[in-house]
Amino acid sequence: MKKGIFVALAALALTVFAVPDANAWWHRGPDLDLRIAGSNFITSSGEDGRPTPLGQVLTSLQSGIVKGAGGGVFSAQTIIELVGPDDRCTPLFGADLSTTIVVTQYDGSVLSLVTGPGSFYCTDGSVFFVDFGGTVAGGEGRYDGATGTWEGTAESRPSARVTGTLSVDLD
Repeated sequence: MKKGIFVALAALALTVFAVPDANAWWHRGPDLDLRIAGSNFITSSGEDGRPTPLGQVLTSLQSGIVKGAGGGVFSAQTIIELVGPDDRCTPLFGADLSTTIVVTQYDGSVLSLVTGPGSFYCTDGSVFFVDFGGTVAGGEGRYDGATGTWEGTAESRPSARVTGTLSVDLD
């Protein structure tokens, strides 16, 4: 009987010390893979009240639906910088951008994302191609106190349609 107990304790000890960090073996990718689809509207305007022409510094709002991780809706505010030659976009033109994205899931949980340095867009004059990423700025509900990083791509067309994908790694 004592021998069996010692064998069981030894096996338990090996299991505890031999299992790698839980985060290392089960974490095989982003925690959230989201697909977004919606609309894009230029909100900044010139002195005459007309929308700021494409290619100039402008502010736009995006909103739409979210597929993945419980679904829901998203809203975003994006500021794009003055377009010009950009090595990241050759042969297209481009510039930096900054975005704040808020995802509200059907259960009421909210996740806030902000862009970091290196986020940019490229354009052929009518279609905008966005490559962006940054940090998780917090949340509510199941995302209460959330931190982490995210990256994504998006495309905005002249018809005001915006589509994209976001991958979020929560800490």
